[in-house]
Amino acid sequence: MKMFRSNTNWLCSVASGLLVLLMFSSIAHASDVQYLWQSRDQFVALDRQESRQGEAAISNDHPVEIAPDRLTAMLASIQVRTEDNNKPEQLITNESLEVLVPQMVQGFHQAAPGEDVTFAVIGLYKVMHGFAKTEKVTTGRAFYKAGKLNIIFGLVRKDVNERVDRRLEPFTPGSRYNILEGEWTLPPQPDRNGYSQVRKDWVTFSEAWQMPVAVQNMPYGQPSSAPAPYVRNTDTRSPADRLTTLNELKHKGLINEEEYRVKRMEIMNGL
Repeated sequence: MKMFRSNTNWLCSVASGLLVLLMFSSIAHASDVQYLWQSRDQFVALDRQESRQGEAAISNDHPVEIAPDRLTAMLASIQVRTEDNNKPEQLITNESLEVLVPQMVQGFHQAAPGEDVTFAVIGLYKVMHGFAKTEKVTTGRAFYKAGKLNIIFGLVRKDVNERVDRRLEPFTPGSRYNILEGEWTLPPQPDRNGYSQVRKDWVTFSEAWQMPVAVQNMPYGQPSSAPAPYVRNTDTRSPADRLTTLNELKHKGLINEEEYRVKRMEIMNGL
């Protein structure tokens, strides 16, 4: 019995030590991150550029000005083919781009040569043959170097579990040194010059990359490569009022849990 208790205490000590180490590691990393925008677990931030131990990081060409419509078109052109759906789909939804792009533009404007722009954005995606929608997160690390916009993805359409402590399972951006694995592929863009893939999870856009003519003539936030046009919300009520109404509808049983989550996500993304 004494030996059992001794082993149990030792295991508890080890587990506690690992937890403390993870917490301190998370805090140390957070000190290197300047958050420009946060909504729930979503964010756009300036993060210290990675470098290998004993090696100096190669400076980015930051700060840099990137036109919002051009960045929107670039991100909207990136498609993904997943294990569940062999048909290529736009990786980041139009609704997410509407929120993400202005923050990333500001990030590139403020970034120092030794900083990357990192992001995590949650979108709603169809599942069960389109009969339902679920939240999935995509994260990335972006930087501008030698006339090219580089985007390294960390998570690609990963299911979101809101009960998870993000200090222990953070939405990590991509890495220059660690290749992301997963059952998905990013299809090429054979009809456009200036787009290339460094790795499975790393894409670049050079100055030669041209926006489709249709996109150049469209309002900001509505790239033609999108599967469906984005319809801007016309509800003039405050987000707090809209959330109150949504909670009342759920309490009265007029909407189900999935409908509640979908609509709540739309409201929160508009903050």
